[in-house]
Amino acid sequence: MSYVISTNEITLTDIKGFRGASVEAGIARALALGLARSRDELIVREALPATDFGTATGWALEFYSNPAIAAAGWGSPFSTGALPAFAPTLANSKVAVFYKFSDWSANPAIAAIRFRIGGTGATTKVVYQTQLITGTKLEPDMYFTEPVVYDPQDVVYIEVYYTGAVAVGAEDFAFGCYITERAGANVS
Repeated sequence: MSYVISTNEITLTDIKGFRGASVEAGIARALALGLARSRDELIVREALPATDFGTATGWALEFYSNPAIAAAGWGSPFSTGALPAFAPTLANSKVAVFYKFSDWSANPAIAAIRFRIGGTGATTKVVYQTQLITGTKLEPDMYFTEPVVYDPQDVVYIEVYYTGAVAVGAEDFAFGCYITERAGANVS
């Protein structure tokens, strides 16, 4: 069962468990796909939006930022524009594992996240409802009970449900995402 859980409802041990399971999911997938022969050849690091998801499509900056949103409904969290034209393709050397979401806006406009693969007619991997946690402002951070794994060459098609119009860069949010890749690509 997939759902989000706020950090004020879990212990430090739980947080380490969520993060550890996400790291292991990325390593296991990278090894299964033959990106490396052993764990020692792999690096796991936090994702950099522009570096890992592309500046032509995806995020144009090394921090998460939204495009202009005209009205309520499903839309892009990517700073480069509307879906599906701006869903980035993950590099053929990387596995991405999303494990967390944070929204610290004073009045959060993101009520849900839908992780999908592909462009038009995309397959939905999982949907997380976030409004209950961020709306009460008890805690802006939430962990996914199951990590969301993207393989090399997957179109990382993420949608968020906006509760209304949002100006460019006005929603303060971020994803926790680990990138698993061979040592030497970005870190040696």
